[in-house]
Amino acid sequence: MISYYKIIHTTCHSQWGGLEKRIFNESVWMAQKGHTIIIVAPLNTPLLNKAKEYGFKTFAVEFKRLGIIKDYKFLKNLFIRENPDIVNTHGNEDSQVGLFAAKRAKIGCRILSRHISAHVSRSWYNKILYKKLATYIFTTADYTTKHLQTVFKLTNKQIFSMPSGIIPPETLLSKDDARQFLVKELELDPETRFLGFVGRVSAAKGADTIIKSFEKIAGKIIGHDLVFVGDSSKEYIESLWVLADKLQIRKRVHILGPKDDVWAYYRAFDCKILASRGKSGIPFEGVPQALLEAMYCSCPVVGSKSGGIPDIIEHDKTGLLFNSEDPGNLADMIFQVLNEENNTQKCVQKAFEMVEKHHTIDAMGRDILRIYKLHQLGLGNGAGPEQYL
Repeated sequence: MISYYKIIHTTCHSQWGGLEKRIFNESVWMAQKGHTIIIVAPLNTPLLNKAKEYGFKTFAVEFKRLGIIKDYKFLKNLFIRENPDIVNTHGNEDSQVGLFAAKRAKIGCRILSRHISAHVSRSWYNKILYKKLATYIFTTADYTTKHLQTVFKLTNKQIFSMPSGIIPPETLLSKDDARQFLVKELELDPETRFLGFVGRVSAAKGADTIIKSFEKIAGKIIGHDLVFVGDSSKEYIESLWVLADKLQIRKRVHILGPKDDVWAYYRAFDCKILASRGKSGIPFEGVPQALLEAMYCSCPVVGSKSGGIPDIIEHDKTGLLFNSEDPGNLADMIFQVLNEENNTQKCVQKAFEMVEKHHTIDAMGRDILRIYKLHQLGLGNGAGPEQYL
């Protein structure tokens, strides 16, 4: 017998980043499978607007501290009226208010989704939030799961790693066609090859480390240029140009800004690099979508040993890892990718198979539905879902 669920997602976030895209993509997938979706987010935000356009029922809540009592009453009444099977919260403010309201409204399946790897303190309120108010916690990386298990003594029956699944394109350019597409865009010699980065171009993502590593091997890989694709601040971009000038490699560095369709760039690269770094030794990175997308495009990957990156890059199996903030070590890994072709292609094939099996939107959706179903079965016979895991 197929079960159909009514699911309410809440978030206090107002941008259009990985968190918001995860909510929207997951919701669309669930809706296509017959489930009912409601989105609660701040007014006039990209997520709320896209959810309305798609046809989801939506509610605007600002989740401001001064309005916490008002928001709690609204959400409690909403949950009682709609009577969802699942409430899934995705941000700090909406989790604090939403999970409490959901518990008081007697919603049995309450999920707190943790999208970043930043550490969580063991305060009295967080203990209530993670141990009492949330039925389950979803994280996007094993690093985060292990941290929360340690801090709050959570079992494997309470917390699950649920990395965001990618949505593969229907078709991909051949690698040579993609490279020629990029050659023409940059007006370069047709024989030029590329190393690249796709994502938020920022210090947290280690864009400066990538430039420093490229300079160390630039003389050995004369035919390669370095390309950055993604949004950034004007100030940070200027700092990268200053760095490239100082290292005398500016002519071989290209910063393109954001692109609506990034798949051709992955296909054009001989190596996709992600050099994410933590803050004060604490990583922020979950399982990065950009690495999964690159892997699906059969693009070799090199990533830092930070956050959720080692969840998907098994060194010398699905890619190569380097010590975070070590340009020399990163340069060595890039050089290895380019010069050990047989081993690189073995890694590329294993990475593609891993993503196709475990990290598509279909794989993620099936895993989430499994938790919903197990929870339902647990409630049905008086046992907890742990009886079935």
